[in-house]
Amino acid sequence: MLKIDGSYLEGGGQIIRTAIALSTITNTPVTIYNIRKGRERPGLKPQHLEGIKAAAKICQAELSGAQLDSTDLTFIPQKISGGFYTIDTRTAGAITLILQLLIPIGIFADKTLKLDITGGTAVPYSPNILYFTQVFCYYLNKVGINITAEIKKHGFYPRGGGNVVVYVNPNRLIPCDFNEPGQLKKVEVFAVCSNHLKNAKVAERLIMGFQNVYAKIKTKYQYVDTDSPGCFIQVCAFFENCVLGFDGLGKKGKPAEEIGKRVGELLKSALNNPPGADVYMLDQIIPYIALVVSTTGSSIKIKYSELSMHTQTNMWVVKQFLPVEFEIHQDVIECRKKI
Repeated sequence: MLKIDGSYLEGGGQIIRTAIALSTITNTPVTIYNIRKGRERPGLKPQHLEGIKAAAKICQAELSGAQLDSTDLTFIPQKISGGFYTIDTRTAGAITLILQLLIPIGIFADKTLKLDITGGTAVPYSPNILYFTQVFCYYLNKVGINITAEIKKHGFYPRGGGNVVVYVNPNRLIPCDFNEPGQLKKVEVFAVCSNHLKNAKVAERLIMGFQNVYAKIKTKYQYVDTDSPGCFIQVCAFFENCVLGFDGLGKKGKPAEEIGKRVGELLKSALNNPPGADVYMLDQIIPYIALVVSTTGSSIKIKYSELSMHTQTNMWVVKQFLPVEFEIHQDVIECRKKI
C-alpha cells in the first residue's frame, strides 16, 4: 500500500487527483492522508468526492474514507472499464478539475470513456471550460490523446448547473517536446456572460478592457442561460508549437473593463518571452508527459516561465508512482525515465 502525504508542498486537491489517477493506471493501492491540509477548510469537498467516486466506478475500486471533510482515503483499484458515466456535483464544483482526475484513466480504458458531468464551467481556482477545450486538449492531442468535449450549458458559482459531455478515447501515447513555441500565428479573445448581465453589456465591456491593451485582435462574445449570474474572458495565443491561455473571471464589485485589461496585460507580458506552456498548463501536463516517458522511454522537454508550487507538487506525486525523474534547468523541465 503506497502512502501519500496530502499536505506535501501545495497541500491541495491536486495531490488527490493525480494520486488517484495514477493509482488506477498503475494498479497501485494507495492511502492518502492529511488531505488538503494546506487549505483553510481541509478534507474532501463535493467536487473531490464525485471525482473519486466516479474513478472508483470506472475501475471497480475498493474505497474507504470517501466522505465529506474526510482527511484520510484508501483506494484499491481493479480493472479500468470504459463506457458511459454521469457525474453531478450538485454544486458549482469545477468540471475541469474532475476531468483532471478522470481523463488519464480513460486513456487506459478498454473502450471509449464517455463522461456526462454537471457542475461549474467557470469557477474560482480552476481552469474554465474554454481553457480546457482550447489549451488543455491541444497539449493532450500533441502526445497522442484524443478528447472531444460538448459544452451543453455553462455554470457559475454558487449554483453551478453547467453541463459538459466529454469523450476520452484509449490511445497510444507519443513523445513530444514543448521546448520552443515558434512563431505567433494568431490571438483569439472570447467572453462568456450570463443573460442576467446582458443589459449591463458586461461581455462587451470585458472585450473593451482587453482592447485597451490589445486592439485589432479577433474577439467574440456570447450571452448564455445560466442558473447563477457570472462571466469570464478567455484569451488564447496560438503559436506554431504551443497555445498559451489567460483568463479573467467576473467578480462582484470589480468592473468588467478592469478584468479584461488585466488579461490583456498577462498576454502582453507572456509574449515578451513565450514559454512552451503557460504556468497553469505546466502543472496539468506533468502527469501526461510522465506517462509518455514511462511508456515510451523517450525524454520530454518543456520550456517554462514560472515553476509554480502546483507544478512542483505534481512532479513529486508522479514520482511516487512512475519510474521517472525531472531535471530543472534554467528555463526548461526535462522528464526522463529512471534507469
